[in-house]
Amino acid sequence: MKTALITLCALSAIVWQGVAAESELPKGVKVRSGRINAVTIDRGGRALVVYGSDEKNNNADWVLLTQGRRQLVEFARKVAGGGAKVVAPLGVQDLIQEPEKFWDAFWKDRFDYYKQQVTKVPVQGLPVAKAVKGGDVVEWGDLKFQVIDTPGYTRDGVSYLVEIEGKRVLFSGELIRAGGQVADIYSFQDAIPDAKIGGYHGHGGRFGLWVESLRKVAALKPDVMVPSRGGVILDPQADIKTAIDRVQAVYRNYQSTNALNWYFKEAKLKICLEKVLGEGATYELMPYCEHIDLPSWCKHIGTTKLLVSDDGHGFALDVGSPKMLETLKQALADGLIKSIEGIFATHGHNDHTAAVAAAAKEFNCPVYTVAEVADVLTNPGSWFLPGVSPNAVKEVVVKKDGEKMKWRGFDLTFNFYPGQMYNHAALLVEKAGHAPVFFIGDSFSPSGIDDYCLMNRNLMREDTGYLYCFKKVRELPEGAWLVNQHIPHLFRFSDVEMDYLEGRYKERMKMLGELIAWDDVNYGIDEQWAWFYPYGSEAKAGESIELELRFWNHSKQERTFELALNADGILEDVAPLKAITLKGRTNGVVKVRGKLAAGIKAGVHVVTMDIKSEGMDLRQWCEAMVKVE
Repeated sequence: MKTALITLCALSAIVWQGVAAESELPKGVKVRSGRINAVTIDRGGRALVVYGSDEKNNNADWVLLTQGRRQLVEFARKVAGGGAKVVAPLGVQDLIQEPEKFWDAFWKDRFDYYKQQVTKVPVQGLPVAKAVKGGDVVEWGDLKFQVIDTPGYTRDGVSYLVEIEGKRVLFSGELIRAGGQVADIYSFQDAIPDAKIGGYHGHGGRFGLWVESLRKVAALKPDVMVPSRGGVILDPQADIKTAIDRVQAVYRNYQSTNALNWYFKEAKLKICLEKVLGEGATYELMPYCEHIDLPSWCKHIGTTKLLVSDDGHGFALDVGSPKMLETLKQALADGLIKSIEGIFATHGHNDHTAAVAAAAKEFNCPVYTVAEVADVLTNPGSWFLPGVSPNAVKEVVVKKDGEKMKWRGFDLTFNFYPGQMYNHAALLVEKAGHAPVFFIGDSFSPSGIDDYCLMNRNLMREDTGYLYCFKKVRELPEGAWLVNQHIPHLFRFSDVEMDYLEGRYKERMKMLGELIAWDDVNYGIDEQWAWFYPYGSEAKAGESIELELRFWNHSKQERTFELALNADGILEDVAPLKAITLKGRTNGVVKVRGKLAAGIKAGVHVVTMDIKSEGMDLRQWCEAMVKVE
């Protein structure tokens, strides 16, 4: 029934937009809905196109783009091929015209990456005839399109305001969807310079800019807004108010459980909050929970924790830098410990793993973790995740969730723990004479939840993500303590504090469900619900390669995904791709096999995949890089 409902709603939107919405638009303005809205303005046998079209239009003089993401640029390509000149924001002009420079650099830049920007960059260049910024005017016949800077969803987004037959029409791109929604919130991740917070920690970093842009648009009093996707906005003031109210509620909720209050303190978070909520706005931050010093058998070395047995041997948790490795070596040289007999890796970030390979070699000891972390360590180039180190670990002992191991008076229990990032583990350490200690990587601090980077894939689902982590904490033995790798303290939440954290988190899930324009909130927080593995691979011309397209069906109902590979001139003899059907809340894999074209030039090449399912038509959605030697 739910699947049928999605199909019916999608069909209704097309009928509504094509008939009801056009009655609200000035004569000569046509909107054809689809994966992206194709807008055509006809004047005396000539046309101006906004966003693009699936059809070549030889009568079009201009095509107006509001941002530079891959889907929109590709949608404009046919119109541009028919002779239309491209207008695009100045800030993304080079990225649209010469994306090859980005991808060549990104082969290296994807490692140790903390900029946290969406990678849906064009693959092929498209000439930009006119680069615009706020205050510019695009003149076409008797019409003047005023350019409005509207950053937020993207850094360099613009909108175009034009008056036709007495109606003020705003082409707003992906700024806002009908009903006060957005496509996702991971696109808002960015640095917050005023608070001296970088992109990795900048959850909703452009929410404040977005609210400013929405208010700027509202002040222009458009009669109708035509976004690049979704229904035409017939009551702009109402939808803008709804969007602002929703994002402010989400952000107030998020900051109330923010682990960064421990690291950055209230002064910085206040700056962030007031950028979104307004100066003097009320807010709530969770007070620090109970915390005490580490026990004598646990040493704090940067992001490394060292367990020391009663007979003087060591077991390390994370080795994140050469400095930490040198400290461990010095401890051995000074006789403070006799040996290091194992390393446990909590998660894939480089400040925890960059020196693990070197440490394992230096100490001739095994590296332990769970499967979800192990492959990031051994095959880092196959993943695109925040902060992944290129320093591959040669061999990892993979432990199952719940598997136990004894080590010199310690009982160790390995856990899959998808907290700060999905590829995350935790280690329960039990020692006679001391309360159990749960080493949780970076997943909580004494002030809350470490979910400040959406590209870490903090899934909001009952069966995984932080709800799963809450469950694990509640199931710990009585009196157990938590340890964050960055913090030289034991800490624990009371039952009241756990109820507060989990309750706020569930409230935010509901809020985001209203803000995000998908049938499930996780499509809007998890950019990699469909992704290529390996993300980067190397081969020679003529060699065969195999990629996997990996899926999460976040929807609660069954979905069928139809696929089309974009790899012309890169891969040959590609085996036909079959659709994949996945039950709700399950994952799957589709194999992509082919060989590199015989005449392909050396360098970095990018293949992409189109994905279609009920209610979604996503062209060139995800990408993989292939470096030809």
